[in-house]
Amino acid sequence: MERFSRFSRFFFVLALVLFVVSCSSSKTFQVVPEPVLDQQSVISDEVCLRSFVFFDRRPCVYFRAEKDNATGQIQYFLLYEIGNFDVDLPLGVSMKLGDSWYNLKKTNTDYSDTIVVTSAVSAEIIPKINESKQIIISYTNRKETLNYNLNASRVASLQSNLTKLFRAIESNPKLNIIKK
Repeated sequence: MERFSRFSRFFFVLALVLFVVSCSSSKTFQVVPEPVLDQQSVISDEVCLRSFVFFDRRPCVYFRAEKDNATGQIQYFLLYEIGNFDVDLPLGVSMKLGDSWYNLKKTNTDYSDTIVVTSAVSAEIIPKINESKQIIISYTNRKETLNYNLNASRVASLQSNLTKLFRAIESNPKLNIIKK
């Protein structure tokens, strides 16, 4: 029994020494700076381009706005989400607003569970989207071009989503970031 007592005292003293040495050699309280938030993002609701009742309604489109917190500059994007895995290389998305076609610059292609093609929407196109009575969205890959003529309710939905997105990103105040 006494052997167990000496053994336990030895480990207790050893643990105490290691604890004291470890606490004295390093800082016990360390300040880690937070990552800097450079932008704010807002995503709109989606508008699906097909209207099947019991099946997947993909492809869908929705808007995303990104506000640079340092400059206040806002960029708008149209995201075209493909419902299945497309084996052909996606080339881009175009929009026909009224009588004019606009090629949107592809900025990103996300290959996750579905393919999402992100295209930049310039500031000159945004008012035309809100004013247009007829909108056709065209998706092109290496193999084919698919045109989707939006009916009046989808056009209204797309315009409403863009207006809500515009209000939401504009109403967000600039974040005050304190850098040390």
